[in-house]
Amino acid sequence: MLSGRGLEKYLPAGFRARRHERRLLALVAVIALLGVSLSGRSSFDVWHQGVGLGGSLVIGLFCLHLLFCFAGFSGDENLLPLCGFLCALSLTTLAGMSLSLALRQLRWMLLGFTLIPLGALPRHWESLANYRYLVGVTGLGLLFLTAFFGVEQWGARLWFEIGPVRFQPGEVVRLGLGVFIAGILSENSQLFAHPTAKLGPFSIPEPRHLMPLLSIWVLFLFVLIVQRDLGSAVLYYALFALLSYAATGQIVYLVLPAVMGGLGGAIAALVFPHVATRFEIWLDPWASPRGAGYQIVQTMFALANGGWLGIGLGQGLARTIPASHTDLPLVVIGEELGFAGLTGCLTAEFLLAAKGLAISFRCGHGFLRLLGLSVVIGWSLSVFLVAGGLLRLVPLTGLVTPFISYGGTAMVTNLFSLGLLLNISRQEIWS
Repeated sequence: MLSGRGLEKYLPAGFRARRHERRLLALVAVIALLGVSLSGRSSFDVWHQGVGLGGSLVIGLFCLHLLFCFAGFSGDENLLPLCGFLCALSLTTLAGMSLSLALRQLRWMLLGFTLIPLGALPRHWESLANYRYLVGVTGLGLLFLTAFFGVEQWGARLWFEIGPVRFQPGEVVRLGLGVFIAGILSENSQLFAHPTAKLGPFSIPEPRHLMPLLSIWVLFLFVLIVQRDLGSAVLYYALFALLSYAATGQIVYLVLPAVMGGLGGAIAALVFPHVATRFEIWLDPWASPRGAGYQIVQTMFALANGGWLGIGLGQGLARTIPASHTDLPLVVIGEELGFAGLTGCLTAEFLLAAKGLAISFRCGHGFLRLLGLSVVIGWSLSVFLVAGGLLRLVPLTGLVTPFISYGGTAMVTNLFSLGLLLNISRQEIWS
C-alpha cells in the first residue's frame, strides 16, 4: 500500500512544493468546522452551520490551494492558512450572533477568494507604479463623491450606494493611497533619502518633489474629516509617515508627522464636537455609562466576563453591544473564548503582519516592496487601533479588524491585498 508521501511522487511538482501549505490548511479546516459548528444553539444549527458555513469556507480555501498547485505558484505557503484561520474566527463569531450575517460574510469571503489569484498570479504588478497619479486622483474622487453624495450612518458618511449595492470606498481607497505613495517614493527614493532643503533643524526634499505627495495626502485627510471618518484619517496619516520612513530611513518623516498629528488632534478636539466626545469617553467612559460611554463600558464588562478561557461559543452577551459585528468582534472573541482565544486571534494577526513585513523587505523591486509594506502597515495599524481602543490605550476609532470584522468591502479588499502580497512573495522577484 502506498503512503501519502508515496502518492505525492505521482502528483505534479506544484503539489509536492506546496505540501506545507496543505498541512496548515488541513488544521484550519478542523478549526473552521468545529468552531462554526459549536457556535450553533441547536443540533440543527450545528449541522447547518458546520457543514454549510464551515464546509464552504474550507472548500474555498482548498480550491485556491489546488489552483496554486496546478499553476506552479511559488509564493509564500503561510499567508493563505493564516488568512483562513482568521476567516474561520470571523464566521464562528458571526454565526453566534446571526446566521444571516454569517451567510453574507461567507459570500463576501468567497468573492474575495476569486480575487486572490488576480492579485497573486499576474507577473507585472510593478507597472502599476506608472499609473500612480491616476490611482491617487481616482481614490480622491471616490472620497469626494462619498463625502457629498454618500449615505450617512452612525454620524459618519462612509457608504456609497449604486442601485441595490452599498459599499465603503474608504477601504478600496486605502489600497489606492498605498499605490500612490509607493509610486512617488520609489521613483524619487534618492531625492527623499538625501534631502537638500531645510526646515528648521531638519533636512527635507525640494518642495517641487514633495508637493505632489503632500497636496493629495492633505486632500485625502480633509475629505475624511468632512466625512467624520476619524479612524481612516489617523490610518492614512500614519501610513504616509511610516512608508516615507521605510523608503528613506530619515527620522524626520516620523518626528514631523508625530508633532503635526498631535497638534492637529488637539485642534480637531477643540473645533469638532464629535472629536471632543471621542476623547471624553476615552478618558472617562463612566461619566455617561448609558449614553456616549455605553459601548466602551460594556466592552470592559464583556472582557472581564470572559476571563482566561471564555464562557463558551455563542454564549456571550457582547454581541448585543452596538456595532459589535463590525467594530468590536474582538470583544465577542474575548468574552466567548477568553484571554486565551483573544491572544490566539491577535497572534495570528501578528504572524500575518510579520510574514508580510519579511516578504516586503526581501523583495528586490522598490515599488513592490513599498506596496507590500503599505498593505501590512494598513493591517497592523488597524489591529493596533482596534485592540488599543478595547484596552483604552487609544480612543475607539470605528476601524475594522482585518479578516475578522463583518463587512463586504473590507473583506474583499483585504483578500485582494493578500493576493498582491502573495505575488510579491514569489521567489523570482526577491533580491
